[in-house]
Amino acid sequence: MNPKKFKKNACASIAILIAIFAFSITGIYPASNLEKTITELEKKIPSSSGKGRIDILNQLAAMTYTAAPKDCIGYAEEVLRLAGRSNYPKERARALIYMSYALSVMGDWEKPFKLSHEALALVEGQKDKAGIAKAFSALGYFYLRKDYFNIALDYFLKSLRINQELVDKDKDKINLYLPYANIGSLYINMEDYSKAREYYQKALDIVKHLKNDKRAPFCLHNIGLCYLNNNDNNKALDCFTRAHEMFKISGDSYWVGSELCHIGICYNNMNNPRQALTYLFQALELKQKIDDKLGMLYTLSNIGDSYVKLNDFPTAQSYYDRAFNIAKKLDDKNNLEAMYKCYSDFYALQNNFKKAYESYKQYAETRDFLFSQDKNKQIAELNVKFDVEKKAKEIEILRNNNKLQRITRNAFIIGFILVVIILILLFQKYLYLLAFWKKQKYIGQYRVIKLIGSGGMGTVFLAHTVRDKNQLAALKVLKEELVEDENSRLRFKHEGTIIDKLDHPNIIKIFERGEYKGKLFIAMEYLQGKTLAQKIIEEGKIDLGDGFSIMIQVTDALAFIHERNIVHRDLKPANIMIINENETSSRVKLLDFGVALMKSQTRLTQAGILVGTINYTAPEQISENLYSFASDVYSLGITFYEMISGKVAFNAETITSVVEKIMNEAPPPPIRFRPEIPALLNDLVMKMLSKEPGLRPSSMEVLSTLKKIQG
Repeated sequence: MNPKKFKKNACASIAILIAIFAFSITGIYPASNLEKTITELEKKIPSSSGKGRIDILNQLAAMTYTAAPKDCIGYAEEVLRLAGRSNYPKERARALIYMSYALSVMGDWEKPFKLSHEALALVEGQKDKAGIAKAFSALGYFYLRKDYFNIALDYFLKSLRINQELVDKDKDKINLYLPYANIGSLYINMEDYSKAREYYQKALDIVKHLKNDKRAPFCLHNIGLCYLNNNDNNKALDCFTRAHEMFKISGDSYWVGSELCHIGICYNNMNNPRQALTYLFQALELKQKIDDKLGMLYTLSNIGDSYVKLNDFPTAQSYYDRAFNIAKKLDDKNNLEAMYKCYSDFYALQNNFKKAYESYKQYAETRDFLFSQDKNKQIAELNVKFDVEKKAKEIEILRNNNKLQRITRNAFIIGFILVVIILILLFQKYLYLLAFWKKQKYIGQYRVIKLIGSGGMGTVFLAHTVRDKNQLAALKVLKEELVEDENSRLRFKHEGTIIDKLDHPNIIKIFERGEYKGKLFIAMEYLQGKTLAQKIIEEGKIDLGDGFSIMIQVTDALAFIHERNIVHRDLKPANIMIINENETSSRVKLLDFGVALMKSQTRLTQAGILVGTINYTAPEQISENLYSFASDVYSLGITFYEMISGKVAFNAETITSVVEKIMNEAPPPPIRFRPEIPALLNDLVMKMLSKEPGLRPSSMEVLSTLKKIQG
């Protein structure tokens, strides 16, 4: 048993904290030296004044924002008071950044955004490149913690570029450490472990020659995490072991325990549970000694994994129960979710499917709760953004009023009269247009002709433009009952954004997207034909010549979107439209990008087995919520299977039975139902349906093979 989600969450959260806080001055000195330095600086405060006093206070703020955030805020507030008096914008900006980090350590993730933007404005006004780089780094960190990966990456890259400009000597390269480590943290959260390792290695190269510098073992730890998540356990073990030796020298019990835990995980993954237990018990002892509750939780869970490998299920359960009780006391929903999944796998392994089902149900309920929390956070973020824009508009109005006051009285009166006249004319025009629109059914510039169909999120109408009745369009409108649901609005807008990026003969074209009287709409080309699902129902086994044409066109479209880093996530015959161009040829169009996802983009929905149709869902989507190019290829393989065999790949009376077959059984080869199928096509389809994503061909390989078969 290997509860991957549990461990990935743990690793990702640790990696974020390491990359950001390891660069602080606290990472350079051993704990005893740091305390000594803080004491010496505090003694200098009473005898200092002016900029000298401000510099001392900022140094203290930099040294305390992780370990003593309340002290840091006190130092920073004193800097702001003194700097406000003496007008030191650069020093004020530094204090704001340290204060924002301290607040984030204390769990406040709203004020840091405001403080960091205020700091950025100060240093930009002074054209202070080093300060701007620090402000960009801080903003990137806060956006990273909000899961806005694209925005965070933009800030981190800006910080890196500025620091690279400032580096003109080898000794200045230390300033590149933090941007490299930040970008590494970003990529590890995006689960791009190769990229993450590349940037962590760059950060390590900068500090590895420095004696007793804590940043080197931090980098080794993160590089180890990258290898661990890529299943390269030998290299991960080497990194964790080296980091462990370095942390032992510094006497940092927290990190010594963490490395022992990860060394144990490596041995577990290498099927050496007894060796794993040696390290995990040492880690547990240290975690208990320093009362590190989360560290105890992770270690106990991994000890349970070791006993599972030894087939000692009662002992394994006792450690899982201890881990679960800690998560429950902490009211840690993320780790409770992981523990419920862990229990479900544990009971299933013992064929206790009743308890496995009950645990999975609790896992699903907790996951849904976390999704609701994320949704509320998104709505709150939108409200904050709205308030900021509203204030900016109010300021602009005040500025305009001040300008008007400087105009002469006569000019003001003339201007006022002209404005009134214009408003009256516009109002009359508005009344005329309003009366006209009320007579017709219009959405934007489109007049609705008739209802075509309805899906989960939108209603589709046939419409034509006001200017040209012959210019037809399929008008997809967000359902009225979803208009007030912000998440549904975001997903609907997201579909239009995705299709905007695509221009391919086998992908539906979008003419326009917008909002009219609160109604979100997407105007797309109107397609007259039938879906592949309808064609399969009508014909059963599709003619091979016709089938090859359909398969090549839809695969070409899929390879095109994969090349642009987009995962469709809902490939099925119902989302493939066939338009007869003439008696001998037809055009295929790929539809419905409502749940499509760019790989670098934050998810708008909680991905799971309810996204897409279960019969076309890949095993990893069900077990681990993983969506990838490989899962699209699997869905396409199921579609091909139905086209050429006339059979459903996995058929059962209940959804539960279908899921069980998807996870554990291979369907009969399609050639069994249709002997004339080319053997190469039969083998291709079965390879596309591999349970392991890594064994499936890419969409480009599928396209190449189909063309080869067609000859």
